[in-house]
Amino acid sequence: MARSIRFSTNSKVEALDVKDFDVSTFIFVLLLTIGGFFAIYSATYAAQMNDRFSQQLYFGAIGIAILIVMALVPVRWFSVAAYPIYALSLGLLIFVLFKGEVVYNQKNWIALPGSLHFQPSEIAKLGTIMALGKFLSGDRNLTRVFDFVVVCGIVILPIALILLEPDPGSAMIYVGLLFIMLLWAGTDLFFLLTMVGAAIVAVLSLFGKIPMLVSVLSLGAMLFFFFRKNLIITALAFMLLSGASFSADFIYNHMHQYQRERIDLLLNPEMDPLGGGYNIIQTKMAIGSGGLLGKGYLQGTQTQLKFVPKQWTDFIMSVPAEEFGFIGSVVILLLYIFLIYRSLAIAASVRSKFSSVVAIGITGIWFLHVMVNIGMTIGLFPVVGIPLPFMSYGGSALITNLLMAGILMNLYRNRRVMF
Repeated sequence: MARSIRFSTNSKVEALDVKDFDVSTFIFVLLLTIGGFFAIYSATYAAQMNDRFSQQLYFGAIGIAILIVMALVPVRWFSVAAYPIYALSLGLLIFVLFKGEVVYNQKNWIALPGSLHFQPSEIAKLGTIMALGKFLSGDRNLTRVFDFVVVCGIVILPIALILLEPDPGSAMIYVGLLFIMLLWAGTDLFFLLTMVGAAIVAVLSLFGKIPMLVSVLSLGAMLFFFFRKNLIITALAFMLLSGASFSADFIYNHMHQYQRERIDLLLNPEMDPLGGGYNIIQTKMAIGSGGLLGKGYLQGTQTQLKFVPKQWTDFIMSVPAEEFGFIGSVVILLLYIFLIYRSLAIAASVRSKFSSVVAIGITGIWFLHVMVNIGMTIGLFPVVGIPLPFMSYGGSALITNLLMAGILMNLYRNRRVMF
């Protein structure tokens, strides 16, 4: 017979069976976090910045404790706290605009005692997910204009505040989250693919007129032949795709200079090999030099000779790639794939709609962070300051990710509960 732990809240007794503890998620998260510790130690070893490693251990200990608490509290607390957490996160995003510290041209940090800093945009991701879960758990229909506008508004509010910092990288994650949540909640697939297609066309237009034209025509044909909408709706979708292709230049010309440089360097990092393109070039060299099995722990030349600036943050993936090679990189990627697949399975298995929406939101955040971070590390995306979940240095991101992992484990434990 399985052992159980009982606790009481509001005169109701719930039982926690050992078999309901989500061992798989916990192991994947723990392995990635420990891998991050090793990578950060190596990245800061030659630079004699052991305080970064010590701080990450401290953040990790706090985060694991929070994970355990979140995995055990009554699941209904999350639904009750959804809107207050969202309101608090918006308040912090407003506060940072007035009292925040400027780091790398972005006013997105709140100073804490002991030379520590807190980034509100991290916890705001969780607040946004929970608010969406709370709203969509009611009798909602995203084909109704009001419901659709509210869902978009819940995500657009933090996006607008984050863009004022300005932090376009974090804002991009929220946009991706909105598409994922809309898809999961049952938004019309034709409309959603049109919006995603417009974003794709806008990006491809930066590579020239031929990629732009091919993308517009191919996406337009796909929408027409696969969905068979009437000609007026299809024509409007095609106009949106075409408009997106011409809007890229307008948006590009109104960006800050450093943002335009990041896009230019994405397309051609060799244009400034000792300046803005230096990080991308050195990161690619570090990854490529690892070969199949790597150079060995603490033996990576690019890592130990500090060729990649601040590689313990955004470019942390270059450290295990150089020291453990292709095999080490594949192991890390597989851990992320298993974690995301497990999270997706939880979202599909829970009976509560709130739990399902929150679970898919957490899954979406992790998927987007992994995709963008590794993409910018190998030069597929511009450098936008997106950390790698559980591995990149930073207390705000690590604690938030461990908190979300605890919530996900709690949702699995209560997967048969309707509320």
